[in-house]
Amino acid sequence: MIAGEYFRYLQMKKLHIHIITAVMTLLFTAAMMHQDSPAVARIYQQVDREGNITYYNTPPWEGGKPVTKNLSSRYDSLIEQVASEEKVDPLLIKCIIKIESDFRADAVSVAGAMGLMQLMQETADCYKVSDPFDPGQNVRAGVKHFRSLLSYFQNDIPLALAAYHAGLGRVKRRMAIPPIDSTIHYVNAIMRLYRGSSDYSDQVKRLYKKIDSEGDVIIYSR
Repeated sequence: MIAGEYFRYLQMKKLHIHIITAVMTLLFTAAMMHQDSPAVARIYQQVDREGNITYYNTPPWEGGKPVTKNLSSRYDSLIEQVASEEKVDPLLIKCIIKIESDFRADAVSVAGAMGLMQLMQETADCYKVSDPFDPGQNVRAGVKHFRSLLSYFQNDIPLALAAYHAGLGRVKRRMAIPPIDSTIHYVNAIMRLYRGSSDYSDQVKRLYKKIDSEGDVIIYSR
């Protein structure tokens, strides 16, 4: 191939890549702008703390109507007061407590988590809790901790729940719910209770983009 032809080949290759990339960008944009249209294949994006954009095939846990069964307890006024102070939905906190301890202030897990919101000793120490079995101290520390996780994950409730259960590090590494069965079940249980959602958290897939040797853009999941 002579130099001129090779140069034209490279230019066409580059143009090919740009056109396909532009088309894919338009498809992504169109999908996200028309999420309510059943005819459009839906792709959803999430921007992490470093500004990286990740695409998913399923939105972050859109749910139905809240389910309020069996969530009333003697701690209602305490929960509502603390949740209001920390600007967290008290219904969500009640759902967490229901799954964590079933509203038993003396609950202790096999891992050593304690009280209504099942504080680990490290978390209790962080929030200066002297008695993790005291409902007031426990709920205040638990709600503060959950509020910090919500802030970190930009109010993404499922990610904050996953971090509350599995630890911030495990969720932060992938900016997604870690592939831990107990954590997936935990998030599902709370989201079903909170929003009446169906059990689909383990169906969420991160989508990846790559350009193959021919310049074609391929969208795939792992």
